[in-house]
Amino acid sequence: MAQNSENSSAPAHPPSSEAFAYLISELSTHLINAAPDEAEVHIERALAALGSNDRKDRCYVFLFDDDYKHMSNTHEWVNRGISAHKDELQNVPVEAMPWFFTSMRADGHVVVPSADQLPEVAGGFKDELLREHIQSMMAVGMYLEGRLIGFVGCDLVKRSCNWTEQDVRQMQLVADMITNTLARHRAESKLHQVQCELRAANERLAQLANEDGLTGLLNRRGLDVALDYELRRMQRKQQQLSVLMVDIDHFKALNDSRGHLAGDAALQRVADELKNAFKRSGEVVTRFGGDEFLIICPTMNEEEAEQRAAALVETIGNGKGHAQITISVGVVSFIPSPDTTQDEVMRRVDRAVYEAKHRGRNCYVLLPYNELQAKR
Repeated sequence: MAQNSENSSAPAHPPSSEAFAYLISELSTHLINAAPDEAEVHIERALAALGSNDRKDRCYVFLFDDDYKHMSNTHEWVNRGISAHKDELQNVPVEAMPWFFTSMRADGHVVVPSADQLPEVAGGFKDELLREHIQSMMAVGMYLEGRLIGFVGCDLVKRSCNWTEQDVRQMQLVADMITNTLARHRAESKLHQVQCELRAANERLAQLANEDGLTGLLNRRGLDVALDYELRRMQRKQQQLSVLMVDIDHFKALNDSRGHLAGDAALQRVADELKNAFKRSGEVVTRFGGDEFLIICPTMNEEEAEQRAAALVETIGNGKGHAQITISVGVVSFIPSPDTTQDEVMRRVDRAVYEAKHRGRNCYVLLPYNELQAKR
């Protein structure tokens, strides 16, 4: 450790009350106005001001963890020729220096004019000072809402000082300013965290409002938003939009004969198949009604819409399960015009499903805007 061996006399006299008052005012202004990312610099400048004019060799801030088991050196200033210790003083066990910690909690400060004169009970604390050639030190507590959260301290290396009440008061003023700065930034950080949590909760509530509880798909409200968005987007781009409606065949009979649990299982199975089948960017799968689902597929043309519908009918119709089910699928594919409405799209795709039911179920029907075509 590099030592300030040239300077073995007492430190320079503390500044006058007027000079220190001016210094405190300047430091306070900087700390009050410091943004969170600037606070570190201004706190260390405050420590440097405490040690200016060769009054101290090292000034520092330690913060305790919540259970008072460890303390860490968070800020530090060192004089010329004095080694920094901040990096090696992280998560220091409080139990290694019980005398210091007990004195700090009891008195709110620890003032050591001469390390040699510390009582033997000071133990590890005294040993550490002597090992580092620290002859005098002082620390004052930092309190937040009446709770000790840490301390601001200073060391004199290879020189000593009979600290005065003025020295302690000056240190306490700086400690209070630093505490207020940390408290403000903690409050801002907590507020930001609460705001983030509230925003996430609101987003989740909004999601739940648009989500079907059984299948996890978008519900009718979410469908309306998604369809309106894609109608306007495809109209602007003059691109094809395909909409598929899936209806579970004989669903009421399934519910009546096997119970609602079997009906729910069928709904979940179809929902899972739809999620697996429609994963492309922009494709949206929704639960339209009791046993009906609607899929919105931007930029999908008629040919691909037919292929996807046919594959869906085959996959679900040939699937294994406790309740064998089939589906009827209606398909419309078109370029939206400025006059195209959601109601018009719903009527057309619903008509296509009706036609698939009429033609025997377990099939799909593509309904262009000019004619009906059925495919089995």
